[in-house]
Amino acid sequence: MEIWSHQLAIERIYNFEKLNANQQDFLIALLNKRFPPSVYEEHRHKRVLAQRNLIKARNLLKGALQEFPRCIENTAVSPKPDSLSGYGIVLTAGGDGERLRLSLQKQGIPMAALTDFTKAAFPLPNFFGDFGALQINLALIAHICERARVDMPVVITTGPEGSTTARVIGDMIAQRAAFGIKNVKVICQGERLHLTTDEQIAFEIRDGMPYPVTNPDETGGPIMQLKAMEDNDEKSTLDWLAECGANKIIVLQGTAIYHPNLIPVMAEAARNYDGLGVGILRSRFAIKDPFGSLVVLKTTDKEQLVILEQEVRNSQTYALKDHSGQYFLPYNTGFYVFDREVLRINNLPDYATPPKEVLASIPRSPKVGYAATDILSLIHKPAVLVIQPDQYGVIKKVDDLERLADMAKRFGLDEVCRYVMSRGYK
Repeated sequence: MEIWSHQLAIERIYNFEKLNANQQDFLIALLNKRFPPSVYEEHRHKRVLAQRNLIKARNLLKGALQEFPRCIENTAVSPKPDSLSGYGIVLTAGGDGERLRLSLQKQGIPMAALTDFTKAAFPLPNFFGDFGALQINLALIAHICERARVDMPVVITTGPEGSTTARVIGDMIAQRAAFGIKNVKVICQGERLHLTTDEQIAFEIRDGMPYPVTNPDETGGPIMQLKAMEDNDEKSTLDWLAECGANKIIVLQGTAIYHPNLIPVMAEAARNYDGLGVGILRSRFAIKDPFGSLVVLKTTDKEQLVILEQEVRNSQTYALKDHSGQYFLPYNTGFYVFDREVLRINNLPDYATPPKEVLASIPRSPKVGYAATDILSLIHKPAVLVIQPDQYGVIKKVDDLERLADMAKRFGLDEVCRYVMSRGYK
């Protein structure tokens, strides 16, 4: 197996020659352990594919007919006792939450109090048990399973191996005995080397030593990680879900708060479809609306439900309305349902973000990974579940914490958490 040498490092590592001899030896040893040349080549190749896919995405609308998607009003869905049978849940909880951390620091929270910071598990103010969004979600799922008399398997995806989120979330779930959920699995999200515009590895200096800059493999990384084979095992988490009887998968954000009815409604609404996006109807559609739009694209050989982002949409996208003429295209909430088989036989395409500043010392370049939104384009028979905007809330900045705490109390989730914890999962 090829290993990193000084000559190869000079060719492939940005500003490698500016490091002193000790720093160079340290970085080479670290790369050989975690990211040998074969991994670098894999990440570089995926970056090339991702950039090609980005061009394809921008050309997607040429010659395509756009139509308003098939929508299911959540108020028209009545969950049944067996609605959740055959479902598994994936909670994505691996985000660094850097924006939230910085806003907490600006409010005077000392660094020492943020040593084990994770956005998903950060306590909501004045909420039961100092629970964060993730603890509330797990207690809610445990409560739903008990009431419906089902054992839905739950997968929690954290940050990459060795990250704070992986350690803190894993410890929290173990200490709480998984809140009584029978089948729970915690998996680490993959990560990518961050490459400059000329495909060199970027590094940053921490405590005087260089470390490669990496990023989690974007929003679709947790979904693709379900397919990864585990160490010393010949099966994936997707196989584990199958063994637990999950033929359909609900993907939720571990950093959000949900109305208790949302999970059963999503499950029931997806019964006759192999995939479901969850959206909110727009009563107005500004050109700078930041949310992706759920729309059906038709070409001569294909019809698919896709999510068009702001930089891709065109005038036809903005003009589409539903049959009543009242609503524009629904915007994406980031919650999905899909058949396990869809993911088993397909991979998400490689995805590149617009160029981003990662370090002030290096030129902007794309982050590469997978986009969760692409799961919908793989689905043969999709639909959109339309919900109201007050049925969920997502943590992004410090002001959201109190808002979501109030929302959770309004939904009765404090009582749900109190009940579940009274069962002894402490």
